[in-house]
Amino acid sequence: MYDVIVIGAGPAGNHAAYKLADLGHKVAVLDSRENIGDKLCTGIVGKECIQQFPVKDLKIFSEANAATFVGPSGTSLRLTKPVSQAYIIDRVAYIKSLAQKAKFSGAKYFIGHNVVHVDVDDENVTVKSSNGKSSHVFKASALVVASGFASNIPKRLGLGTIGDYVTGSQAEVMTSGLKETEVYFGHHFAPGFFAWLVPTDKGKALLGVLSREKAGYHLNSLLEKLKLDGKITSVIKPPKRWGIPLRPLNKTYGDRVVVVGDAAGQAKPTTGGGIYYALLSADKAAETISYGLLKNDLGRSILSQYEKKWKAILAKELRIGYYARRLYEMLNDNQLEELFKTIIVNGIHDKLIDDPNMSFDWHGNIIIKAMNFKIISKLIRASNPISTILK
Repeated sequence: MYDVIVIGAGPAGNHAAYKLADLGHKVAVLDSRENIGDKLCTGIVGKECIQQFPVKDLKIFSEANAATFVGPSGTSLRLTKPVSQAYIIDRVAYIKSLAQKAKFSGAKYFIGHNVVHVDVDDENVTVKSSNGKSSHVFKASALVVASGFASNIPKRLGLGTIGDYVTGSQAEVMTSGLKETEVYFGHHFAPGFFAWLVPTDKGKALLGVLSREKAGYHLNSLLEKLKLDGKITSVIKPPKRWGIPLRPLNKTYGDRVVVVGDAAGQAKPTTGGGIYYALLSADKAAETISYGLLKNDLGRSILSQYEKKWKAILAKELRIGYYARRLYEMLNDNQLEELFKTIIVNGIHDKLIDDPNMSFDWHGNIIIKAMNFKIISKLIRASNPISTILK
């Protein structure tokens, strides 16, 4: 019998487990993977995230203060700031370190356990799992669902499904002369989204694409192009695919249950990044559950405070980011190229990058400021997508 069961040992699950164990609660963490943190991700994390959620021996490949954005016709725009905004880190090592913090605080980990059944009643939560050799039953007073985007556990518990998502495909490659992140826009690269080439360690890089369909096909097309350009020399690890939520669950709590991280849709609609938002939400989940445990009341009226807390931090960002995402998706390549040239010719990128509100993790204010430039809003209105988005 535990106080809390956490399903999923990603950033959200590990941090929730750490906070709850550190507050003196008995915590069990279940994850189907044998290797904690082994999930596709570019590993670009804002400085604010690392400062707020530090770990020992953080492996940083490089600091990022510049990136080059490439338009559909090859027009390039380099953005740079004198101070680094983010780190390119070893993502797997970071997530493992978060797990180590939780273990050190007393959380018990059950790795390689696939959850096969979850039941919530008036008295407790029952989770049945299998590790391939035998079945196990865990009981607790509360449940944290941090099982990732593809999980059907929220649906099984009556909390619904993610309403909108995108598919990512990413490969590890060797590069020649790549020093900074490059981001590619255009329907022939990534329809409605973008592609990236992110340097990591010793000439290695991550090449990835986001797309609603045929992500693997678009990744291979970009890979061949960059090989011909001499930018990529070989593929180290072949492409893998994963899903990224673009909208949050309508409800992220129930009696004795909260949902956090990608499982709750707490990821940036603009870039798909989810580590920082997952950690922030897990913080509020642990805080709320701990209060409920102390009050001996884990009903939905108490746990609804979790949703109010995470929405107070993220709801505006998620809403603005999603509308900006929809606007962008409706632009064709000619409109995108015109937008690129308009930004460059009018020096809009310099005005935005120098704005004190410019942040790697918080995009809402900059999106609004960009839309307030008359020349940009006029170009966007010309594509006539507003009425569709606001339906």
